[in-house]
Amino acid sequence: MSPPTAADAEPFRKLALAIGFLALTGSALLARSAPATGYELSIFTSTPPLVWGGLLLATAIALTVAFVPPAGSENRNGDSRGRAATRARTRPVALLLGGLSMALFAGLPIVRGYRFFGRHDSLTHLGWARAISEGTIVPFDLYYPGIHTVTVLTSSVLGTPLARSMLYVVLLAVLVFCTFVPLCVGTIVEDRRAVTIATFAGFLLLPVTTISMYMSAHAMSQAVMFSALFFYLLIRYVRADRTTATVSATGTLLALAAVATVVYHPQLVAHLIVALAGIALVQFLARRVASDGPVAGHSTVYGHTFLLIALFLVWTSNHGFFSGMAGHYLGAAVEFLLEGRGGADTVATQGASLSAIGGSLTEVFVKLFLAQLVFTLLAAALVTGVVISRSSLLRRVRPETTYFTVALLGLGPLFLIYFVAPDSTMHFRVFGLMMVFVTVLGSIALFGLYAWATDSRGPRSRMSVRLPGGRPLFAVGFALLLVLSLAAVFPSPYTYNASPHVSEAEMGGYEDAFDESVEDVSFVGLRNGPNRYDDAINGNEDRMRLHEGPPEGGLGSNLAEGYDEDRYLVLTKSDYERETVAYRELRHTESELDSVDSQPGVDRLRSNGEFHLYWIDGGDSPA
Repeated sequence: MSPPTAADAEPFRKLALAIGFLALTGSALLARSAPATGYELSIFTSTPPLVWGGLLLATAIALTVAFVPPAGSENRNGDSRGRAATRARTRPVALLLGGLSMALFAGLPIVRGYRFFGRHDSLTHLGWARAISEGTIVPFDLYYPGIHTVTVLTSSVLGTPLARSMLYVVLLAVLVFCTFVPLCVGTIVEDRRAVTIATFAGFLLLPVTTISMYMSAHAMSQAVMFSALFFYLLIRYVRADRTTATVSATGTLLALAAVATVVYHPQLVAHLIVALAGIALVQFLARRVASDGPVAGHSTVYGHTFLLIALFLVWTSNHGFFSGMAGHYLGAAVEFLLEGRGGADTVATQGASLSAIGGSLTEVFVKLFLAQLVFTLLAAALVTGVVISRSSLLRRVRPETTYFTVALLGLGPLFLIYFVAPDSTMHFRVFGLMMVFVTVLGSIALFGLYAWATDSRGPRSRMSVRLPGGRPLFAVGFALLLVLSLAAVFPSPYTYNASPHVSEAEMGGYEDAFDESVEDVSFVGLRNGPNRYDDAINGNEDRMRLHEGPPEGGLGSNLAEGYDEDRYLVLTKSDYERETVAYRELRHTESELDSVDSQPGVDRLRSNGEFHLYWIDGGDSPA
């Protein structure tokens, strides 16, 4: 009986892919048919389980077909000969299936009809986009008008509301990242298996940590995602033949990407300057120490480094914001060195808060950063291997490994400067950018392991692999990493957080409240809510800081006695579920929130089920 061949397996692989696409289509239709009817504390638990079942099935099929070749289709070097056509057809289709599954996952707030997804900075960005659309703000008056102008353009072209258009912009940034990470790796390692690994590595979304890096409208988050395109063009540029016109074309595109990066977020440009300066230094030294090496033959990045510096200086010269921020963080670093106070205190405070609600820093670290830790270790192993190994594979990727390693080392001090600043999470922005490099390096390291474990060896009559079952093992490993990583990219009680879902009722309640409020009477709300909604609805050029939080005694005390002037008080369903479920009554208890209705001097003015507006009569209260 003859052994099974690739041709025998081809119909089954095609059938599996067809089932995967059907499962994905069913998930999308089911998610679309179950729109959010109110605020959802967790997009994971509120989305129908069959949607997740279809997504898991589609992703599992994509992983299996991409990593596990049909029997008899591999030669000694891991590549097919006469029977290569099967994998050449099915592997790209499997990657497409995986990519569409990722797009559906990232776009669930859109598919499920969310009015908006994102609070805090996201609401302010929505307001700025509205102001640009209405002509009350000029884009260049903003520090980073990238996502706002793209949102307005998307709204104009598609005819969709600004809130929905901004969700499209967020999804676009995710797709850019997931597309150009594998293209970047494919440029460095010219092997389709490396592209396959990098594709699924990109799906992990390692830069997103829900701590200063989000899957919602947030200028720095989208800028970091966009940087994957910048690094792809950078690798293409340095590796291109300098005698051809390709260098000029790629160099021009890289310059345009640099300009776009400045518009998206100048803070990212400051970080990119550090990375490119390190790469330029490596190239400068290589031309003097190893003029016959591969780095010396690369196109230099001197010009693009100076371009980034010039763009940054010109842009920030009109905005004192960044010079002030630089002074703040440098001052914080000096204070840390002299007094020892800084980020460690913030971590200790967060740890105490987690302990108070039954969690721990270790638990949160595992949930948020396990995938990042795995890929960081892989990247470190790759760098170590390049230094001490004589492998032909590692020799081929040595220049790019050197570039990215130097960039990571250069970003390290920036991370520490941000970290030592008290009450700051800015270091996670640098961490997010570092994870772009780590994703690329980790993918290359994984490809090296995959090639070592699965390439056939020995005489043709006794072909074997070093690690039997290695291909399914890699597929299972990626499946576990995907579940662990993606379970934390949307805030939810799983990570002791609340979804930033903005429901129709909540947004409408704020709109009516601001429209009908008495002039000069400010609002009281939890966690800066009224200020941010004021930004979103009125499109304030400067962030609103008029409204305030509850008094020190909390909401359970006599509110009317806490103010010497009248106030509006806003409480929403999202406030209630966030404080009582996600934060487990850390600041505000259920009884405290319920007591507002019965307090003297507090009258309910309106309610739509999710938005409650109260009047606090503070006029007769003692000063």
